[in-house]
Amino acid sequence: MELEFRVLGSLRARREGREVDLGRPQQQAVLAALLLAPGQLVPTERLVEGVWGEDDTRWPKDPVGQIGTHVHRLRRALGAPELVVAAAGGYRLAVPREAVDLFRHEAAVAEAVALRHQEPARARELLGRALDAWAGDRALDGVPGAFAERARERLAAGRFAAVKALLDLDVALGRYADAVEPLAALAAGHPQDEEVHRLHLLALHRCGRTEEALAVYEALRERLDRELGLEPAAAVVELVDRIRRGEASVSLRRLPRPSQLPSDIPDLVGRAGLARRAEQALRADGGSPVVGLSGPAGSGKSALAVHVAHAVQDAFPDGQLYASGGEPGTVMAAFLRALGERPAGCAPVAELVGRYRAALAGRRVLVVLDGVPDPAPLLPATSGCAAVVTGAEPGVLSGDAVRLTVGALEPHDAHELLARIVGVERIGREPAAVAELAEICGHLPVLLRTAATRLAARPWWSVADLVRWFTERG
Repeated sequence: MELEFRVLGSLRARREGREVDLGRPQQQAVLAALLLAPGQLVPTERLVEGVWGEDDTRWPKDPVGQIGTHVHRLRRALGAPELVVAAAGGYRLAVPREAVDLFRHEAAVAEAVALRHQEPARARELLGRALDAWAGDRALDGVPGAFAERARERLAAGRFAAVKALLDLDVALGRYADAVEPLAALAAGHPQDEEVHRLHLLALHRCGRTEEALAVYEALRERLDRELGLEPAAAVVELVDRIRRGEASVSLRRLPRPSQLPSDIPDLVGRAGLARRAEQALRADGGSPVVGLSGPAGSGKSALAVHVAHAVQDAFPDGQLYASGGEPGTVMAAFLRALGERPAGCAPVAELVGRYRAALAGRRVLVVLDGVPDPAPLLPATSGCAAVVTGAEPGVLSGDAVRLTVGALEPHDAHELLARIVGVERIGREPAAVAELAEICGHLPVLLRTAATRLAARPWWSVADLVRWFTERG
């Protein structure tokens, strides 16, 4: 049985070429949540919050039962009860990603972005085909619920990024007349996106409408000064200067590739299994995987997060973003600058979120959030991107995130860590004292590393001396 689903517009399904009646709006909201994670378990709690919101005072009397009813009706409507699989704590839609228009669209966009410098004409063709998949102005149009609304915001940002990339290619390929009016409309709808304004000015100039381009620039400069107290971006100012000198040329904008990861720890021990599971999750095809690391202070969550991020760099060629602590607005503004954007200092978080999602759309970027108090707004929702998060509170990460617990080291791993820093021969001479030192440190890597560094700096001390030093200080 052949089933196809559309989310880029009104939610629709076709079975063997015939339209399927998807029933009531809330039933459609359940289907939408399952469709955006095909093949993955979606927890029932997430479905409840996605349909009725996080305020449980607004939930119906038996929300879990109602979700079950909606699932039963969806199975009947789709004509294939086996497609919606009940599992522990949730449901899974057993359809391939290719059956959903969104994932065909995202695959075409990703391929186009990869080809935009080497084969711009082919990239332009792919982007055009990807954007043709949209059957309306809003994704999941008419579908209620918080989940659908969040998805609409994310998909709108991705669509904007794809349109901007297509118009960038139009200008680079000399299709100035085709690009002018769409760029004018895009600039009007996104007045603070200065890259759109840059493209608009260049297209106007190349069409022979130089005076109009300069007038548009002056209007932009006055508006930015009046509303934000800012000057236009350096790239826009440079373009206008070159237009005035008659030197403006056409070139594809090369996006910055941030590389913000701290140095890897060369002597990480006892974490091979956890690292392997995290790498597998981050390298998974499709979606935007999230790995959450939790554990007690001193367990080395941060070191493991950085180690894993270094190990998968090749899977994220468009860069790696890193933040240790910080409020979402501050971190997001810094990330945007690293991605080549120039956010206003006073911009609200909601506006920054939209620009952040648009900046990530079409790229493969890894985001590492180490102890950020509220990581949720900073998690990439763009297919092809991924995140590693440490210390997130329970319930912050979505139900499909991979959660790994980082605990104390095994005794033999603690011994190896000490030996790597202090020296095998020196550690091997005092096995009993080494075991006692590891016990004092709770077998926690951070404390063990601190103790080993202290011992390495005092070659005249024995391990027993260090144990005695710790004991005397309680």
